[in-house]
Amino acid sequence: MRSVFRRILFFGVGCSLLLPIALLVVIGLGFLLASVGDQVGGAVCSRIALVLGVVWLVAVIATAVASGAAALDGGMRPGGRPRRGRRRRPRLPRVSPDQGRGDGRVE
Repeated sequence: MRSVFRRILFFGVGCSLLLPIALLVVIGLGFLLASVGDQVGGAVCSRIALVLGVVWLVAVIATAVASGAAALDGGMRPGGRPRRGRRRRPRLPRVSPDQGRGDGRVE
């Protein structure tokens, strides 16, 4: 289940970052076409920009919902790192410098 949320988050973040750039390019192209007299091309670019804006809004909302669902699923810790199985490092015995060889290892 976590891989589904991870894929949705990856797709949503990518769309949330790239779609505004594409939206600005299409709007700029529409204004350029309209200024040189191509009213039909400007209108088509306006419609495409409207669709891109709606898709961008849906991507932002889907990213927020997927992030919340991933947090409720237990896939994320508050620090933002994925939760892993509880593994503890084995503790090494403490050795004073005057014991052993002095490098911390026991003979």
